[in-house]
Amino acid sequence: MKCFYHPVQDAVGTCNQCGKCACHECLREVNGGMFCKGCIARELKAVETEKQQIRETQEAVVARARRRIRTSKIVFAIFFILCVLEIPYYLVVVARAGQLTVGSVFLGLVGGAIAAVFSGYSAWSFYWGIPAIWGGIKRVFSKVPFFVILGPVEGFIEFFVLLFVLMFLGEFYCLFGGGWSQYRKRVRVVRGEARAAVAA
Repeated sequence: MKCFYHPVQDAVGTCNQCGKCACHECLREVNGGMFCKGCIARELKAVETEKQQIRETQEAVVARARRRIRTSKIVFAIFFILCVLEIPYYLVVVARAGQLTVGSVFLGLVGGAIAAVFSGYSAWSFYWGIPAIWGGIKRVFSKVPFFVILGPVEGFIEFFVLLFVLMFLGEFYCLFGGGWSQYRKRVRVVRGEARAAVAA
């Protein structure tokens, strides 16, 4: 019985996976079994391919998280700037009305700054919160067969009532921590990738 890979050498055993005869150089014990070098190479390649797919998936998730973080900053900036641009307009209107005083200027600047921050934060939090809310709404409606239980008209009305309630509650979710929570999840994804890169 000769080795499949070295026909001039005698085989010392057979591969548990493919059944090929192999010599001492071509046969290895792995986890209590005997495997030839061809099967070992295929397994290593399969493992490496799987690792590569996992890496590519992780890289795609991290890249998507980075894009969302970058876009959220742009959303905040746009709404912040749009609100800030209203401050000069307010001061011009007050000046034309002959009511330009230190108090009105202070009110315009401080009030405008607060409004700009709130406007930017609202848009930013809705940017993060709405996808999570929409996912929750889809899960609710996928489990509740309104049209089957209630009939088409009643189900249609029930659908929009529940949708309105969920969107109303969703506003509070976005503004009072939901958007921030979704943002932190993406930041953790990016930071986890950065820590893995440093460790490597």
